[in-house]
Amino acid sequence: MDNYDYIVVGGGLAGCCLAWELHFQNKNVAVIADAENNSTLVAAGLFNPITGKMLSKTWQAEKLFATLHEFYRKIEEQTGSDFFIELPIYRPFISIEEQNNWMALSENPGLQNFIEKVFIRPSGFEAVLDPFGGIVVKQAGFIRTDIFVEATKEYFKKKGKWKTEKVNYNDFIFSETKEQVAYRHSSAEKIIFCEGVSSLQNPWFSWVPVRPLKGETLTVETTLSKEIILNRGVYAVPQMATDTFKIGATYDHQMENQGITEKAKNELLQKWEMIHNKPTKVLSQQWGIRPTSPDRKPILGLHPEFKTIGILNGLGTKGVSLAPFAAKVLVEFLNGKQPDQTYQTLSLNRYYSLYWKSVNKA
Repeated sequence: MDNYDYIVVGGGLAGCCLAWELHFQNKNVAVIADAENNSTLVAAGLFNPITGKMLSKTWQAEKLFATLHEFYRKIEEQTGSDFFIELPIYRPFISIEEQNNWMALSENPGLQNFIEKVFIRPSGFEAVLDPFGGIVVKQAGFIRTDIFVEATKEYFKKKGKWKTEKVNYNDFIFSETKEQVAYRHSSAEKIIFCEGVSSLQNPWFSWVPVRPLKGETLTVETTLSKEIILNRGVYAVPQMATDTFKIGATYDHQMENQGITEKAKNELLQKWEMIHNKPTKVLSQQWGIRPTSPDRKPILGLHPEFKTIGILNGLGTKGVSLAPFAAKVLVEFLNGKQPDQTYQTLSLNRYYSLYWKSVNKA
């Protein structure tokens, strides 16, 4: 029997970040990862402190972005990988009114740390359509998520602590004292499930309101400035190949179709042509399912009754930004830190009533 402090179930962004944070805290941790497709591997990996139609500052932006810069750089050093790319985001304005609003907002002390420049006329960035100018956001960039996951896998695999297999929930055994939990030939003080939308089939956490959000992206070949990430309605993230970009993403809550669709492709290209004026060749199309939550914040904590199992989920469309911070908050709690307001905001406790309703129905 292999004994661990923690077993992390899930090899996507949430699982990888939690495994690293536990490792940084000198915990003996193993990862069990399903080999099936997950949204992390097709994501553009964008991190952006100012988002949405109203260009709002991301929740806890100062803490989130300080944490993610330190976190990902540290993993690059540990693994010898190169996946953390800092690059400004340029968002063109669509009207004089929007330009005027942002000229005023750029003086806001709370936003100044994240605004590099406001253009009141065309920026001059190659192939960008921006007659009203736009805003350049700093402390932004992207993670090459496929490289990050692979580097994490190889690091823990070399230590014998990464297992690629499909989890069978019937193989979990709880001790009579409920102080330990075992899975096949391994035991741990706690097992944390970071399964994304697969948690809906988890017998202990199926009541957690993880909402699937399908997204599709395109990999294209085109001409575009490499000085910025273009982002207005769609984003364009540079890929490793010259003149290759990932364009995304769609947001499909209905989940009517699995796989890629012509509808999503056309939607992305129509939005793309509104901000970009050079020929574009579609090389491939990708899709994935993001795990979101009702309030768009991560969900983390321990089960209401079984305190040897927990969850980290619901990272949604801002997973790259949220995952390191959420993992840190969860690990601090697991290490005995008194829950503060930040923990309470993200805690699974906010959905405990759904659990008791499910128990009463049963």
